[in-house]
Amino acid sequence: MRLDLWHQLFPSVPVFALLCLAVLLAGTIRSFTGFGGGLVLAPLFSLFMAPADMVVVVLLLNLVTSVQSLPGVWKTTDWRLVVSLSIPALFGIPFGVMVIEWLDPNLIRRLLGLIVASLAAIMLVGWTYQGPRGRFQNIVVGVCSGVLTAIAGVGGPPLVLYLLSDKSISPIVLRSFFMMYFAVAQVTTLGFFLYKGAINTQQMVYTASFVPVYLVSTVLGTWLFVRALRGSADLIKRLSLWFLLAVGMVTLAI
Repeated sequence: MRLDLWHQLFPSVPVFALLCLAVLLAGTIRSFTGFGGGLVLAPLFSLFMAPADMVVVVLLLNLVTSVQSLPGVWKTTDWRLVVSLSIPALFGIPFGVMVIEWLDPNLIRRLLGLIVASLAAIMLVGWTYQGPRGRFQNIVVGVCSGVLTAIAGVGGPPLVLYLLSDKSISPIVLRSFFMMYFAVAQVTTLGFFLYKGAINTQQMVYTASFVPVYLVSTVLGTWLFVRALRGSADLIKRLSLWFLLAVGMVTLAI
């Protein structure tokens, strides 16, 4: 790793420490709930990185931990659900890659803040989707998720609102779905960025700097999910949502 480039990307120790703390919290939340990593990272990363760099770094970090977690969730994955939502997402990803080239970086950052804050607020007040479910709804949700994955690396909000209210899906199966679905979406989106020549050295340096912290946070989140705080899962999720709301509001205000 070139030290001059590293110092250029991280101009001070407090900046690096702040980003590492965000990575630690994001990985723990994601591993505990199955989602939320990108929702924490994207708004904060957008303050220091160009939009394309932010998306690639978020996707690479999540992909590393997805690969690490996949063996543990393979047997509990609802593959029919994964396929029904992944295929529409594949059509949304190319559109999102094009949009990120058109939008102003400041607009993207505020869009991220709005998405994160809105999702957290909706979930905190207890609103749940009570509408119909079927092929058409799966297509709409999948396409929207694919677009958001490519624009900001945060394809979770449509899926979270759509699936968390489905009482027929157990928490374990839902967590497994999120892990498996995002692995597919991440690989596909990174493939499009690679095809367009949007993968660069800066993104690799960012990712290499954060991977150790993210791996530790994944182990911590899994341990919390399996053992330590299963009885306090609702409390942990509400605290996570309040944190996401704060991140979204700060991103909107800056």
